[in-house]
Amino acid sequence: MPTNLEVKAKIPSIEQGIAIANSLKLKFIEILNQVDTYFVVPKGRLKLREINDVDGELIYYERDEYSNHRQSKFEVYKTKDPSLLRLIFEQAFGVQNIVSKKRYLYMFNDTRIHIDNVSNLGSFLEFEVPMNSVIIEEPQATMQFLIQSFHLNETDFIKRSYLDLIQSKS
Repeated sequence: MPTNLEVKAKIPSIEQGIAIANSLKLKFIEILNQVDTYFVVPKGRLKLREINDVDGELIYYERDEYSNHRQSKFEVYKTKDPSLLRLIFEQAFGVQNIVSKKRYLYMFNDTRIHIDNVSNLGSFLEFEVPMNSVIIEEPQATMQFLIQSFHLNETDFIKRSYLDLIQSKS
């Protein structure tokens, strides 16, 4: 399975995150409206991500949800008919919860930077650094550069998924 090194942090505002991304001259890719439906599964996490009411991705991942810098192993299946896939998986597994967000996607080399406005939660920043290098120090160096560039402190890091944060509010 592909593996990313990831961090998530609470930020004061989307505008602040975008301003820093622009000052770093990160490559802006697009704005994505995403609805993630999480299904009840015995291991890991399984979600269907509906993107801009058009496309979808079925994403399975396993990740330590309780550390600041975490490795995430994942698989992605792209679909052009996410509504039918959601219906099938709802009937087969049941829905755990739904997370809606507006995501500003930037890239730094092969690293994805997400600046998210998550419904009912607020503003967040995520870095997804691919661990495809033979030299393990490279992803860690990229992560450290981004953490410093976005002025993140240890108290800013979020150790849980959006799903867990939403469920803890219920």
